[in-house]
Amino acid sequence: MTNVLISGVYPNREAAGGEGGSSSNSAYRQAETAAAAINSACPLHAAPGTLEQVLKYSPTREDESMREALKLLTPIRDDFRLADYAQSFNWDKISDEFHRQLKRFDDPLLQLPKRTEYSWYAVVFRSKRKVDCSNSDLFEADKMAYEEAYKSTNGSLLVYWYTGLDDDHNCLATCVWSSRDIARSVNSLPKHKEAARLSADVYVHYNIDRYRISWVPTEQKLNVAPW
Repeated sequence: MTNVLISGVYPNREAAGGEGGSSSNSAYRQAETAAAAINSACPLHAAPGTLEQVLKYSPTREDESMREALKLLTPIRDDFRLADYAQSFNWDKISDEFHRQLKRFDDPLLQLPKRTEYSWYAVVFRSKRKVDCSNSDLFEADKMAYEEAYKSTNGSLLVYWYTGLDDDHNCLATCVWSSRDIARSVNSLPKHKEAARLSADVYVHYNIDRYRISWVPTEQKLNVAPW
């Protein structure tokens, strides 16, 4: 079971499968149906920063088109938690939707400025959870960190996508931001730091990868490559 998690539909202890963290639960299904609501922010960015450096987002035609398109984000292979990010999701479908949304946001009544650079910053967090860990405190801390970062940046986060655990307790979370600089600037927010502190005790191991998602106008498709 995989879902877009959003503010207000975050799994509690029971939804997360209690102490063990089962991946099958109704809260995840509820989150999937509510994916059109406010998105959340990923709290895991290994970058220095101070609270005074938190940067702000100003909506653009391209960013808001990408926000809408990323609501369709879906894995296309069973081993997506471990496989290459660029080969694990339905980027072709997201490309088509992004192109469609660009036309919709061309409406002069919306009055959105255009970007000169067609690229976005993605963070991929892969982890293996300890079998006997408690997930409830971490889930709640993550929720608060996501909301804090989203609000602090005026919505730079375009999507946050989270999956349940597989049978081997592997997990994947990914988030896409309008800007790498903005994403890095939330690192020292208080709730971000608290979530990072709590996470230290629940993983056997974890890995963070960063990608550039670029729109190639001549090919009418997105390109996903390591940053």
